Amino acid sequence: MEWFKGSALRPYLAPLSPKERQEFLADYQQAITLEYPEFEDGTVLLPFPRLFLVATR
Repeated sequence: MEWFKGSALRPYLAPLSPKERQEFLADYQQAITLEYPEFEDGTVLLPFPRLFLVATR
């Protein structure tokens, strides 16, 4: 969530008061935890689909 706070969530967090921001982030954390469960080692893997191409001559 820390990574998203500095990027994708910025437009949503900017207009909120500190209390509203805290409530929003708590709700967001709960929702993301349901979709992306934590592994045994404490890490969370978020899918980032990418297409890699290798060009050869």
